[in-house]
Amino acid sequence: FDLMGYFNTQGAGGEIQKFANVASMKSHGWEATISSTNISTKKFTWSTDLTASYTKTKITDLLSQTRVIDLVRPSGSPRVGYDHRSLFSIPFVRLNDEGVPVIINEEGEETTTDINFQEYEKLDFLKYEGPIDPTFTGGLNNMIRWRNWRLNIFFTYAFGNKLRLDPVFSASYSDQSAMPKDFKNRWVIPGDENITNVPTIASRRQVYNDNYLGYAYNAYNYSTERVANGGFIRMKDISLTYDVPKEPLAKAHINGLSFKLDATNLWLLYADKKLNGQAPEFINSGGV
Repeated sequence: FDLMGYFNTQGAGGEIQKFANVASMKSHGWEATISSTNISTKKFTWSTDLTASYTKTKITDLLSQTRVIDLVRPSGSPRVGYDHRSLFSIPFVRLNDEGVPVIINEEGEETTTDINFQEYEKLDFLKYEGPIDPTFTGGLNNMIRWRNWRLNIFFTYAFGNKLRLDPVFSASYSDQSAMPKDFKNRWVIPGDENITNVPTIASRRQVYNDNYLGYAYNAYNYSTERVANGGFIRMKDISLTYDVPKEPLAKAHINGLSFKLDATNLWLLYADKKLNGQAPEFINSGGV
């Protein structure tokens, strides 16, 4: 209860938004660990540890007003009846015959540019995608020992969350813009709207004819088409250690000595293909 967040005021104190106790939330979850010794002999040992946790949150009361732009942002936003940080999307319909995105607005109508990102009452047209925080997390660790050698292999995983892809689409670009791979599949000629959902690079004539064309591309950035699953399985760490026998060390008055070779983040075994190689743990934070 009394969770902190922004509260809209009348501005009498000099600020339109202030931090206040604006929300209540219920949460529950569980955590489990399973450990096993698979093989155990005098010279060889193999043990496994599996960890798993589940967390679910639900906003039960909210005093602040939530707008469309708040709900579709990559950072998510609270809404009564949904997760602490929920991600919503503007419904994407198709590309029109000029390659411009067509979406559903707050009135339930198909449009390209007629959408109000500041709307805070008519929100049911948005599609709920899911929480931006993983609901399932855990790891799998295998320790193999043979004589004086130790091999440790550690995997991590997370599932149950959604990610907003980078907002890279715009009505205009400069020579300094970095284009992602998606642009290779963009609309180019009439008829392409039947084979791709990637909008065109707007011509100067299109921009001149529609002063609000940027709304269409911004809506596309925050649409159902620009969402990916945040689940992943990663080979987090592999290490190989050699423990020097104690007998020769004792003569040198050394209690223990070992040599270790360690590698981290070697392999992303699974991630949504829509991420195009971006690391799901670091998307929207500058990391790729």
